[in-house]
Amino acid sequence: MDDIEKELKARVGDQRRVLVRLYEHPNAQVRLTAAMATLALAPEAARRTLQAICDRQEYPQAADARGTIRAIDAGTFIPS
Repeated sequence: MDDIEKELKARVGDQRRVLVRLYEHPNAQVRLTAAMATLALAPEAARRTLQAICDRQEYPQAADARGTIRAIDAGTFIPS
């Protein structure tokens, strides 16, 4: 997945934004991965997706989503 994200980021116009459509995927891991990959491009929508995973208590992904939100709020994680 990292290789795919790097390839999309390297393409003209940063094509990671195509992953936004995966925010509605039924699988929590797919939504989490898409949100993480697009935090720099669509921060509000990606954060809503992470929050929804937390609110639905979709574990184990909810733990990662919650940790990411906390790190963003604390300034220890800056999406790029």
